[in-house]
Amino acid sequence: MRIIETIDFLLLPFFLLSIFFVAHCIRILKYKQSPLGEYFMRGISFRIIGAILTALMYQYYYGYGDTMFYYVGARDIANAFYRSPVLCLEMLFSDYADWSRAIRSELTLHVPFLDESSALVSKIAGGIGIFTFGSYFGMSLGITTIAFLGCWRLYKVFYDLYPHLHRPLAWAILYIPSVCFWGTGLMKDPLTLAGLGFFVHGVYWIFIRRKRILISVFWLYLGTYLIVSIKVYIFLSIAPACLIWVLLTYHARIKSRTIYFAAVPVFLIIGTIGVAVVLQQIGETFQRYALQNILDQAYKTQHWIAYSTQRDLGTGYTLGEFDASLGGLLKTFPLAVNATLFRPYIWEARKLIILPSAFEAIVTLFLTFYVFFKVGASHFMKYLLHPSILFCMTFALLFAFAVGFTAMNFGALARYKIPCLPFYFAGLVLIFYAKFPISQRLLQYRIR
Repeated sequence: MRIIETIDFLLLPFFLLSIFFVAHCIRILKYKQSPLGEYFMRGISFRIIGAILTALMYQYYYGYGDTMFYYVGARDIANAFYRSPVLCLEMLFSDYADWSRAIRSELTLHVPFLDESSALVSKIAGGIGIFTFGSYFGMSLGITTIAFLGCWRLYKVFYDLYPHLHRPLAWAILYIPSVCFWGTGLMKDPLTLAGLGFFVHGVYWIFIRRKRILISVFWLYLGTYLIVSIKVYIFLSIAPACLIWVLLTYHARIKSRTIYFAAVPVFLIIGTIGVAVVLQQIGETFQRYALQNILDQAYKTQHWIAYSTQRDLGTGYTLGEFDASLGGLLKTFPLAVNATLFRPYIWEARKLIILPSAFEAIVTLFLTFYVFFKVGASHFMKYLLHPSILFCMTFALLFAFAVGFTAMNFGALARYKIPCLPFYFAGLVLIFYAKFPISQRLLQYRIR
């Protein structure tokens, strides 16, 4: 199945000029006297390069992939617009089960629309495809731009908190190689990455800064919709982390030492109850995400991927025998986190496509040890209790466990783990500069 045709290469310069023209206008209008302009242009440039490389990889290296099914569905939506805008609107804003016979008879494949999360990817890409003549490059670059804007809003949150750390945070959030590569293209991952950035941006401005409420509610809703609709397990990790972030932030603002220490158990109780309620509500709404169902499904997924990896001579890994209970889950936690953040090891990269992930894992391991030993164990643990750092590390570790536990394949893991990497690296940056500050006001909120 081909996704890139001659027309894609002919239209590519037009798409690139359009994106860079708009990006340059944004830089001039909003960041002319700010270092953010440089980061904005460089960040979107890296993502566009990544999007083009992933498209070429799926076409000429793999020759298959989920992106091809999403593209077929998106192309059908774009083509429907040119034949009948009314039918196109029905495809975009109604469920597959409610589509008329006229629509179904025009579909190339029904598969992209059978699953709600996959259908959403095809619908978003199809909406973009209306304006890009159904071109794969056009759809891919459109979704890549959305993903970058989500990451940019995440970066702006940390920039608002720590403007003096703008450069190291840019490297930690915007320039991670695997995020710039796997977080692009016509896939689910760029959209969930965008949703994550929108969600955190909304939480920060509504509950922590308490400004720009109306527009922030929109970003919060958009982020929640993308995450829950495509990969709800991301929400299971980010919601508790954000709740801890907000509660600890308000606790840190208490000026009276007596009230400060007296409030600790209160906030712990509120946080525990809040997390339990969130997980319970999600479990009731999405029955398959109740705890026991998660364990059973993870066990089945783990064994299926391990089997298919061995069958296809892929680059898989195991975490040992797993018992589908809460105790077994806790025992596997450090192994799964290690797999996500620090593997594949170099000797496990048996395919050329896995080597970049192995080098990035080595760098991640080196930076972790460097920060830990440079800062010192006692200070490292102390700084972990800071609201922003604990928020970053809570989400990063919860999510790292979730994907490390289920992926069982280094190829899949490289793509699945990208949402946690900006938070993990941002956490390391904040810990390091807490010990070696470049400003006397490091790790203090700028309350305006």
